[in-house]
Amino acid sequence: IVAIAAAQVRRLPLGRSFWYVPHGPVLDYGLPAARERLRALLVGIGRAARDDRALAVRLEPRLEAGSTELDVLRGVGLRRIAGTLQVAQTRLVTLDDDEALLAGFDKDTRYSVRRAEREGVMVRTIDHGEDLTAIDALHALVEETQSRAGFPMPPLERYRTTWRSLASAGRATILEARHGDQLLASALLVIEGRQSFYLFSGSRRERRGEPKRYASYAMQWAMMRLARDRGAEVHDLWGVAPPGAGPDHPWHGVGLFKKGFGGREVRWAGSWDLVTDPAAYRLRQAIGMMRGWIGRLRR
Repeated sequence: IVAIAAAQVRRLPLGRSFWYVPHGPVLDYGLPAARERLRALLVGIGRAARDDRALAVRLEPRLEAGSTELDVLRGVGLRRIAGTLQVAQTRLVTLDDDEALLAGFDKDTRYSVRRAEREGVMVRTIDHGEDLTAIDALHALVEETQSRAGFPMPPLERYRTTWRSLASAGRATILEARHGDQLLASALLVIEGRQSFYLFSGSRRERRGEPKRYASYAMQWAMMRLARDRGAEVHDLWGVAPPGAGPDHPWHGVGLFKKGFGGREVRWAGSWDLVTDPAAYRLRQAIGMMRGWIGRLRR
C-alpha cells in the first residue's frame, strides 16, 4: 500500500457531510512519485466524498512545518487552512540505549524514574486485544485525569475499537504501572514501523497523606524501552502545549511532564481541504465568519 486515507465523517444539516482525515493521508512523501500517488488518492477520496454529499475533505498529514516534503501538497487541488483539529505540536524522542536515553532526560525526570523503582512501582504489559479489562481500566483513569484538566473525553467504545483492531494486529500494548495490586497509571502504546506513539494515558492522583510513587514516570520509561526493543527508533509523545503557552493553557502540565523526557519539539504543518462542493463550501465559510463577527459584537 503506497497511500492510505481513513476518513471520519461529520454529518451536517440537509443530508450534507464534512469528511476529515486525521494525521493523514499516510504516504512516503519523500518518494519522487509521491505527488502522483497523492493525486490518484485524492481523485478516489474526492469521488467517494461527493457520493456522500460532502462539502470537503480536511487532511492533516503528519508533516513537519517547513519540511521540503510539503512541496508534494502543492499543485494537487488542495486549499491551505489555518490551524489544526489535532494538537499542532509534539515531542519526538530518539530511542537510544538506556544510558543515552536517561542522559537525554532532565535531572528531575531521571530522579522520578529512579524514585518510582525505589517505591516499588512495577510496570506490566497487556498485548491481547480480547482482554477488555485493561482497556476499560485505562479509559476510567483517562476519564479521571481529563476531568481534572478539562479535556473532552472520547467514549469507551472508541477506546475498545482502537484496542481490538490494533492489538489484534500486534501493533498496540497497554502498560500498567502498579504498586502492589493498586493501578496508579496506564497508557496505550502503538508501534507502526520504526515509530511508536504514546496514545492514551491516565493516572491516579495521590490522596492527601499518601506517598508520591512517580508511577507515570516509571510507565513512560518502560514504554520507551519496550518500543525500542520492538523495533521503534523514534517515540512520539503525541501532544504538547504550543511554544510560549503559560500555566493557564490546558496542555501546560502535560507539556512539562513530556519535556522532561527530552527529544525535540515538532510543529506540524497544518491542514488542507479538498473541496468537493465549492458553492456549499463557500456558504459554510461565510456563515462561520458571520457567527464570529456576531460573537465578537456580543462581547
